[in-house]
Amino acid sequence: MKSDEYEIMYRVEDAHWWYRGLRAVLQDHLRQFAPAGSVRLLDVGCGTGANLQVAPEPATAFGVDYAFEAVRFCRKRSLRHTLAASALDLPFADASIDVMISCDVLCHRSIRNKRAALGEMRRVLAQGGLLLLNLPAYQWLHSSHDVHVHTDRRFSRGEVAGLLREADFQPLRITYWNAVLFPAAASVRLWRKLAPPQHSDLAQEPGALASACCSALLACERSAMRIADLPFGLSVFAAARKPAV
Repeated sequence: MKSDEYEIMYRVEDAHWWYRGLRAVLQDHLRQFAPAGSVRLLDVGCGTGANLQVAPEPATAFGVDYAFEAVRFCRKRSLRHTLAASALDLPFADASIDVMISCDVLCHRSIRNKRAALGEMRRVLAQGGLLLLNLPAYQWLHSSHDVHVHTDRRFSRGEVAGLLREADFQPLRITYWNAVLFPAAASVRLWRKLAPPQHSDLAQEPGALASACCSALLACERSAMRIADLPFGLSVFAAARKPAV
């Protein structure tokens, strides 16, 4: 993404309702699918590092990001197990990571070969290891925000399922999320195709009341997600496992 976006991300992602909602979704799925005990967790495309906070105790958490600016902000958080590296060439040994998360990374325009990136993630994951993916949904929603954060591809649930199976992962769950805000957000995104702003969505921080309302709506949505997959949403979330044999 553009270099100034990392500074915005670092400033807002601890408190922003969307990032907090994503971390809660990650935590729900880690509790459900991650192995117990001491694990090695890797965040591929860790950005400025806030998602590393979801690592369950007593996990050892690592983060890689292609951008040196992102790693610099990780170090400001005192996240020392972070380094600059490509998702296409992870500096980890085969089968050395138990849990891997990757949020809004495969969609990036620098990763032209999405299958190759998933293959590299599979190489690094241990047998039976867990992969958690988050990706933006629906290519027809591609807008000015995607341009600013260098997203070249948005995905359907079926496309994510196909990519995982082609990379020899066993999908455990694939669901849309951020459905309650979908009608309003989709309308804004489509309008921006006609009148694109000169900044990403994160540049305009919501007020305290709006943020609290969005957080409450996402909390209700996560309760529904514990019962069933959601049929639509602004993002696609997937949990998959590398086969044990």
